[in-house]
Amino acid sequence: MAALVFKMGALLLKQMAKPLGARFEKWALNHPVARKYIISTAQVMHRWEVYITRGAEGRSGKAFVGAMTEEKSVELASKIASEGFVFAVGILIVTFEYDRNRRKEIEKKHKEELERLAILDQAAKERERLRVENLEQQELIGQLLHRVDKLEDLIHEEQARRAQGRGGMWGGFFAPRGL
Repeated sequence: MAALVFKMGALLLKQMAKPLGARFEKWALNHPVARKYIISTAQVMHRWEVYITRGAEGRSGKAFVGAMTEEKSVELASKIASEGFVFAVGILIVTFEYDRNRRKEIEKKHKEELERLAILDQAAKERERLRVENLEQQELIGQLLHRVDKLEDLIHEEQARRAQGRGGMWGGFFAPRGL
């Protein structure tokens, strides 16, 4: 929802940039200090335009570029002021959108990192639980093996005792009985 509101606000600001640019242009041309800088900027742009045009036409060498008339300077200056304002608004919108997306990506990476750490923590706990369970099982197996060894010893002892108690061919049936 916030993204939609932001996009609508950016579109509204973009649409209002032209009329606001015209107002900024009037203000700049009526302000004495701003007017001076804008006119000098227009003169510099005129010189650059002449140099670029001469270079594109293949002419080289120095050329005298005369100053523009006050009227043409004001006209070019007003275009510069208006278009500069619109351009600045566009840059502001793009910069803000870039920063917003960058923050969203950082937040997304942070959440993913937290999820990854939670999974790793869960895996470490599970490994520890399995290690403890494995030790308990090994202890139980050891106890069972000890009991099996005892039982085998008891069985061997019982078999040896029975083997001693047997007499004769029929297992002591016909043997003399002890009193």
